[in-house]
Amino acid sequence: MIPTTIGVALVVFGIYHAAPGDPATVMMGIGSGGNMSQGSDTAARAEAFKRDFGLDRALPVQFLNYIGPFNLLRDGHSWFSSPYGERAVEVIQAANGEEVITGSPREIAHLPSVSNEERAVLEGATAALLAGGPDSVGGLATLRASGAEAYPPLLSALNKRTRAMGATVDAEVSRLVAALAEISGVQIQAVEGLVAGNPREGIARQWFGWYYSDGGGDRVQNSGERSWGGLLALDLGKEMQTKESVAEELGERLKVTVPLSLIAVLLSYLIAIPLGIFSVRRQGTRIDGATTVVLFVLYSIPTFWFGLMLILAFGKTGFDLLPVLGLHDKDADTFTTGGYLWDVILHIILPVATMTYGSLAYLSRQMRAGMLDVIRQDYIRTARAKGLSENVVIYKHALRNSMIPVITLLASILPILIGGSVIVETVFDIPGMGKYAFEGLLRRDFYIVMATTVFVGVMTQFGILLSDITYSLVDPRIRQS
Repeated sequence: MIPTTIGVALVVFGIYHAAPGDPATVMMGIGSGGNMSQGSDTAARAEAFKRDFGLDRALPVQFLNYIGPFNLLRDGHSWFSSPYGERAVEVIQAANGEEVITGSPREIAHLPSVSNEERAVLEGATAALLAGGPDSVGGLATLRASGAEAYPPLLSALNKRTRAMGATVDAEVSRLVAALAEISGVQIQAVEGLVAGNPREGIARQWFGWYYSDGGGDRVQNSGERSWGGLLALDLGKEMQTKESVAEELGERLKVTVPLSLIAVLLSYLIAIPLGIFSVRRQGTRIDGATTVVLFVLYSIPTFWFGLMLILAFGKTGFDLLPVLGLHDKDADTFTTGGYLWDVILHIILPVATMTYGSLAYLSRQMRAGMLDVIRQDYIRTARAKGLSENVVIYKHALRNSMIPVITLLASILPILIGGSVIVETVFDIPGMGKYAFEGLLRRDFYIVMATTVFVGVMTQFGILLSDITYSLVDPRIRQS
């Protein structure tokens, strides 16, 4: 079951990423096209959203992060590192025609392995270097000893000083550039005309370009704050919009969907089995023909249409006999326990009927076919020849064996009812798993879509397991083999 579940997750993952639309732009209410200026604030927010949820990573890394058990995001296991997607380099052609690798100057975070005390020391050394007084020599020595850990405070200071005004800025920038050259061992010659009217920003962009491409600033060691995650760690992630736990929300939704589905399955079997037996015992009669026609018509009716017809017939537009939306009346909190339960029963009648009719029609036909096949067997003829009553023949000798095909269908009916409740729960506005999956699909929420579809896959496997166990109860020969 475990490799099968991982295989299901892989298929759903592939379909999700092959579908058109950008989850980041959908989350921000822009739409699914994602057509926007790359230089806009919206584009920056979309990039930040992708980084937060790992959508800027390579697809194999995203899948491994979802499967787990290691969390591969920036707050994940410290064995791994993550790319700084926002720290991209750009090749710019200077005024003299030379092509230069540059990077966008921005605040650079300290490496996660650097403690708060060490960060304070590094920033103090950088400030001393900028001041240019007697302490600048000691500051440079501290930064030189720290090696690559000195890059973040030095580059951040360089970014600030290139945007500052005043006569001393050039000297401060020169000290920072010299310090970077001494610590990194890299000499960068300022290219004239790289940034029109601002040569200081030109040299800063060159240093940031080096840091992002060769200086190690394109990746960061994961912090280890949340080392474990993913499906194998029983972590279904968080909703992209609300940041709420998908597992907790799924649990709340299943409290609604599972009882409704089990009631529908139970009703389907309780009605279908006697109906199939009745049809066999009346084989060839008019009532058998009428029953067959009615069941085929029911099986052919689309679920959403049947649900809407029930709403029109029993809601305010029809007989006004039953509530048609939700699970509770708006004043349900004021009801007594008995009144509350009765209110719930009234609300679930139409949804359960809509979930039951299709499987009922299919199961009864399968039951009829299975029973017809069994009653033609030699041991049934022998039982009748012995003078046993028809009830004994049908219910004691034929029923058990004719149940095997119907039990097999349990493997598919249970997950279909849970997964197929998308339509029913949407039509009747029921806050169950089906509606949750539909909402996640509309929002392109990766974690909701994955959790709901993988859950249906797991339920299918449990349905198969339950069928195998039930076989042994119905047919003793299976236990002996």
